[in-house]
Amino acid sequence: MEAEMRQSHVTQTRGILRPAALATFVGATLLLALVVTGQGTQRATAQESGSNWLLELFDHRGDDIGEGIPMWGYSAFIRYNDHTILFDGGASAKILEHNARTYGVDLRDVDFAMVSHSHGDHTAGIDYLLEVNPSVRLYVPRDGSFGYPMEEGKEYRPGYRYQTDNMVFVGENVEIEEGVHLIHTTSSYTGSFSRYPPNEDEPRLFNLPEISLALETESGDIVLISGCSHSGIEEIVKEAMRATGAEVELVTGGFHLGPYSAEYVTELAHTMKEELAVHRAAPTHCTGDEAIEIFREVYGADFVETGLGTRIPLPH
Repeated sequence: MEAEMRQSHVTQTRGILRPAALATFVGATLLLALVVTGQGTQRATAQESGSNWLLELFDHRGDDIGEGIPMWGYSAFIRYNDHTILFDGGASAKILEHNARTYGVDLRDVDFAMVSHSHGDHTAGIDYLLEVNPSVRLYVPRDGSFGYPMEEGKEYRPGYRYQTDNMVFVGENVEIEEGVHLIHTTSSYTGSFSRYPPNEDEPRLFNLPEISLALETESGDIVLISGCSHSGIEEIVKEAMRATGAEVELVTGGFHLGPYSAEYVTELAHTMKEELAVHRAAPTHCTGDEAIEIFREVYGADFVETGLGTRIPLPH
């Protein structure tokens, strides 16, 4: 019944909410969340507690969605020491706004943000961030899609909506604040979704730049957040370890394993757990349902459930 009620209130065209439907839905859900259950107040209080945590603001899956709106894409709101961070923006500014309000976080509090790569399911929500927080520091890959000056193909790039005085292009590993690292990688091949290696039927060289986020902990290891892992999640883990000199305590985000066979994913999960010594894994977004189940089996008690609305405590 709840699903039927939500469907009657929410009308989507190509995944974007129409304004009238959104206004009705947001009003009802905020009243329910804030007045009846106090959920928004509780989550806002948690934001001020000084603990480190990651809240998934945008995803198509999850067991703790509540009144959030699921949609394909990824965004994570992160509290780390004295910093408030937004990693990626999901596929819709309107839905990102709704989910932020529903889960009791305010994007005006974001100190800096980063976009992992130029695909729309990670970039569109940044419009809402810049609307409410226009002076935020925004880190993006050194990619012509974001306006980085590139002569080749410039006639195909009609304007760059994210360009601000506070926009920073990232083309190498960099520590942007104490303990906060951006890990730069580049994909080898891409094409249609089904053509990711090892399904290499007529792949084309693409070299998609991508940045991931590594956060140092007091124990000397790192938490690693990836947007889509087009470079290969194992390669991102290796690069993060090389850049920081630390092992990975937790890796989360999209691992992009949908096109891969169960045998390949099983071997990869064992490699990450046993050879790369990644202690915990919380895959979501483009990882794929079958691959997530494989990671759950391989990691056992060290598998971390995540999805839209889930708040993962992070080590200091």
